Amino acid sequence: MTTTATCFAKKGEFVARSIAGDTIIVPIRGQTGDLNSIYNLNEVGSFIWNLIDGRTTLSHLVQAVYREFEVTPEAAQEDTVEFVGALESAGIIESSASAA
Repeated sequence: MTTTATCFAKKGEFVARSIAGDTIIVPIRGQTGDLNSIYNLNEVGSFIWNLIDGRTTLSHLVQAVYREFEVTPEAAQEDTVEFVGALESAGIIESSASAA
C-alpha cells in the first residue's frame, strides 16, 4: 500500500538520458535495450525521476513539485501520485520496502 511516507527506488537496469529538459529511459532486458518500452519523461517527470533515490518520500516528492512548478498543492499531489504509480506499474521503480 502506497502512502505519503512511502519511498521509491529505481528498479532494474536501464539507460536514462536527458535531452533539452526531457528524460528518455530505455529498460535493459537480457543485455539488450527494450526498444518496445521506451519512456519519454517531460520536464516535470524528469524532475521527479531525478529525486527518486530510495530515501525520498512520496510526500517530499509532492512538496518538491509544488515548490518547483506553478501548480496548486492539490494538482502537485494528484499528478505526482499518478506519475509515480505509472512508473511503478511499468516496473521501473518500486517501493523501498519492496527493494529491501
